Amino acid sequence: MPRNRQQIPREERTGDLLAAATELFLAKGYVKTTMADISAAAGVARGNVYWYFDSKDHIFAAVMNRMLSREIRILNEEQAGADPLSRLVRGLSDMRYSRPLHQAMHDRLPHSEEVREAHNTFLNWIVGLVDELMAERGLDQAPGIDAALVRDVAIAVFEGANVPNDQNRPAHEMIRFLMESVLARCSESQGRKH
Repeated sequence: MPRNRQQIPREERTGDLLAAATELFLAKGYVKTTMADISAAAGVARGNVYWYFDSKDHIFAAVMNRMLSREIRILNEEQAGADPLSRLVRGLSDMRYSRPLHQAMHDRLPHSEEVREAHNTFLNWIVGLVDELMAERGLDQAPGIDAALVRDVAIAVFEGANVPNDQNRPAHEMIRFLMESVLARCSESQGRKH
């Protein structure tokens, strides 16, 4: 006999909704997925979905935060001893399947504070790993190196990967190239000073 809403813990029901929404957003995209689709896939009465999430943007932001949290947890477990660049490249590579959802986030940024916050969480993760890499190499305080500019360029490269191009190069490849180039140039520059 199926359990009613009162018998199912809120966390379990929220998890069911997020799992259903994740599958639907990945399969159909943000725009073509409706709250009715999500409620049906999760086995929740249509009106009850709003008891858990205020809007489609709220559930979308929660899906994106959940995906990033999962990836960070996996990276921390599997790549614990790896350098920050390897973790960043691996994380971006592993999350390629969700790239269309990241693109959908951009469409929703002007309309939803929740989506903006989820997007910022993602960008802060990238910035954190760039900062960690710079610190590990001693470049965060090195004279003549603008760490903020390196951060900004890494984000610009990542965000620019949303724009379709003829090469269709993935963000993780472009970020690796950028960071390795910056690190090589900085090391070269520091070597000439000594």
